[in-house]
Amino acid sequence: MGAHAIYGAIQETENMLAESRKDLEESAHLQLEYQAHTAWSVVSDCYQAQLRGDLTKERAMQVAADLVRNMRYNNGQGYFTIDTDEGVNVVLLGTEAEGKPRLDAQDPNGRYFIREMIQQAKLGGGFSNFMFPKPGTKEPLPKLYYTMEFAPYHWIIGTGIWIDHIDQRVSSREKHFVSSMTTRIIKVLTSLVLLDFLFVLLAFYTGRKLAHPIQIATRRMKELGNGKLKMDEKTAAQMKKLSEREDELGAMSRAMNEMNKKLYDNQQLILSMAQHDILTGLANRRHLTEFIDGCSPDTMFTLISLDLDHFKEVNDNFGHQTGDAALLILSEVLRMEFFDALNVRMGGDEFLIVITGKEQQATVETRLQSFMRQLLSIYQQDEQLNCLTISAGIAYADEQPVPIDVLMSRSDEALYAAKSAGRSCYRVYGRD
Repeated sequence: MGAHAIYGAIQETENMLAESRKDLEESAHLQLEYQAHTAWSVVSDCYQAQLRGDLTKERAMQVAADLVRNMRYNNGQGYFTIDTDEGVNVVLLGTEAEGKPRLDAQDPNGRYFIREMIQQAKLGGGFSNFMFPKPGTKEPLPKLYYTMEFAPYHWIIGTGIWIDHIDQRVSSREKHFVSSMTTRIIKVLTSLVLLDFLFVLLAFYTGRKLAHPIQIATRRMKELGNGKLKMDEKTAAQMKKLSEREDELGAMSRAMNEMNKKLYDNQQLILSMAQHDILTGLANRRHLTEFIDGCSPDTMFTLISLDLDHFKEVNDNFGHQTGDAALLILSEVLRMEFFDALNVRMGGDEFLIVITGKEQQATVETRLQSFMRQLLSIYQQDEQLNCLTISAGIAYADEQPVPIDVLMSRSDEALYAAKSAGRSCYRVYGRD
């Protein structure tokens, strides 16, 4: 029974570590894909200016390259590259590599990573893995890269991150889990040894009295060994009654309940971290996906896309701590005004409000206007934040359900229309 509980604890630890690694890797993929789409949007804006006749093609391509070259994320560590689909570099931090062919570039393992990046982009966007040293170092480290194609210019736009930090974070969590698991195993073994000793001494006198409680404790320990941390009402009541005993069985039950509580708390903490944004506490993209998957196909949604105007200026002028404060203020006002909705931080200064059920357009707009007024009134009280405004785009499912990806695309279009209209306003998506 003890071996079964220990094996279950080990399995639970391994599963939590595997889930932790998976979450970190998914987060890295989502971040790269989002950042690459951001750079692609910048190039697309320049191309649209070219189509309108505001810029010549050569000037539009030069402006696009300069903008992408200066874009940064992750506190300035993340940057972007542009190569032609023939392998000639266009943007690489302004280095000597720009303007030179690098189609035959290989990593230490002989991998033609530029060719792979071009191939992935041609397939509609994808990830590449190769070895590459960090700036200022010579040791090649594993790097994850995401590329996508901008067909009008025959450009391959990409960005990447080194993923050695994932192994470091998983190793740190493994040490914590192993230490916690060892303590719990010692408690279980101690309790089991004590219980066995009591059985030997008191078997003939208390066998009948102890038979039922032992069955309950044994069943619960097997459930723990199988990873069932949440007890049903009947089991919880039985374990509570056992823990109130003053004998060794009661001591074992209290130790087991404590172990159960800590395992369950750790599990819930990991699940919460995987589903919520660390800074604001709002839902993240993963939580949004799970929420949508849990809704029925006939669910009516209303989506509101939000974007802070001039947020980059605040970060550049006053630092990321001030930017984080602006995001925290936004998230708190969002919770108060849209308390009945799923509020999601999509990344950076982009947010999404998901309202389920059919809503009156006037009601939604009134709530959005109230939110915008409250937020701006707070920002205007701080000289570091008074340049911030908020733009929004609304998409409704009017008469029948609309696929969530279509609604998200519509709310984004409405948001871009608000941006184009001068910002600090909102637009509603319409068929016209």
